[in-house]
Amino acid sequence: MKNRIREFEKPRLIVLLILIITILFPLFVKGQERELSMAQALELSYHNNEQIKRYSERVEQKIYADKAAKGNFLPSVNLLFGYTYLSENMEVNTSQLKSSLDDLGGKYGAAFVEAYGDQIGLSGITSETAYSTIVNALSQLPAYNVVIDNQQIPTAAITATQPIFTGGKIIAGKKYAKAELETANIELKQIKNEIANELIERYLNVVLLNQVVKTRQQVYEGMLKHKEQAARAIQLEILPKHVLLRAQVAVANAEKDLNNDLNKLQLAKMALRTTMNLPDSEAFRVMDSIAYHHLSLDLDSLLNTAYVQQPALELINQKEIMAKQSHAIEKSKFMPNIAAFGTFNMLREDLPIIPPKFIVGVQAQINIFNGFKDINKLKASKHLQKEVENAKKYATQQIHLLVESNYINALNQQKLYTSHITTVDLAKENLRINTRRFEEGLGKSIDVIDASLLYEKSKVEQLVALDGYYKAIVNLYTAIGEPEKIIPIITSK
Repeated sequence: MKNRIREFEKPRLIVLLILIITILFPLFVKGQERELSMAQALELSYHNNEQIKRYSERVEQKIYADKAAKGNFLPSVNLLFGYTYLSENMEVNTSQLKSSLDDLGGKYGAAFVEAYGDQIGLSGITSETAYSTIVNALSQLPAYNVVIDNQQIPTAAITATQPIFTGGKIIAGKKYAKAELETANIELKQIKNEIANELIERYLNVVLLNQVVKTRQQVYEGMLKHKEQAARAIQLEILPKHVLLRAQVAVANAEKDLNNDLNKLQLAKMALRTTMNLPDSEAFRVMDSIAYHHLSLDLDSLLNTAYVQQPALELINQKEIMAKQSHAIEKSKFMPNIAAFGTFNMLREDLPIIPPKFIVGVQAQINIFNGFKDINKLKASKHLQKEVENAKKYATQQIHLLVESNYINALNQQKLYTSHITTVDLAKENLRINTRRFEEGLGKSIDVIDASLLYEKSKVEQLVALDGYYKAIVNLYTAIGEPEKIIPIITSK
């Protein structure tokens, strides 16, 4: 008899132990865990996620590239220094100039005879005779090189170049760099939307499993209590012994389901931790539950928002700008390049040929022929523009389909959840009635077990439907480019 009493008390001790752990363990953990709202979890993801850090660096890169493009409008100033040492003095090779020098000497001589021939006794000689005589005489002389006595040549100068007209190339380059910066910002926004969608879904997974585990725990405790009541009734010979076996099976199944969902909860928290990039040493917990909020969705308004806010369409808009500017750059190659330049020589006295202090001027350059490369590149840029136009039309169609399909799914999930409300209320009342009937000796044990399982099933399905409803809304808001819009809706009371 004592052994029977001890066996009868074992389930009660187990239930008491579970209750103690259930009550005290959360209190102990709450003292160390950090409670994270969905908004706080999202901020952590934005701050810690490596993908967001990567795209943030790309934005910084494009900011400086855009600033660099502005520099093309300003003059380029260079300070030049140089030093040259010659192993020998330079010489002017007069053999290549001798005929010209002889001709020059003949002309000077003829002019001199014509001007001063009377004074020096050469009045009877004509300028032609003097020219031919001098040239013939000079041609008989050998060529002597002129030596420049300087083997060390330092150079120092300041040069400046200011573009005046480039056919629109500089302006197109600046607009292209600006479009690249906008593209980097949109890509950062796109990756943030993806991270937000992932974070919210994983956060909802943890909340859902917390609620499922809580429901499983309630059913498990109810099964234990029913098992205890069945065992007491068997001892009093009110019920047959096989009823206890059936209750034990129900308890085992409830425990199995509870442990299975506890494992799923652990995995869900690991996934959420990964998205937030939190270290394993930092404990956290999420919201205890979420309430249902009815949303009135307007498809036309959602589509209009998507056409403006959807990063995929924004990226194509920037690609369209870049294609247009690429065409402008290719077109500018058929225009002249005009630039003003200036040079100031600082060591002019040390140079073999002394240049002036200042040299200023304007130069124009235009390509006449380069193997038809420019004309073919110009044609290619036109087809690139048409390609982007077609891509924009296709992307718009796909965004329309994405938004509409998520809109329909959200409405279906909304209807599914509301259909479970009455079912859960009825299942809960059914469980209460059958439990009361059994306690009063009017009902069967199997009715209590079936009612418990029915309530558990309907309650879990309701929680899953609520989770599916909010995830459908998250996907819908992500499709229109505003995933964070769901957060105040979920967290409102």
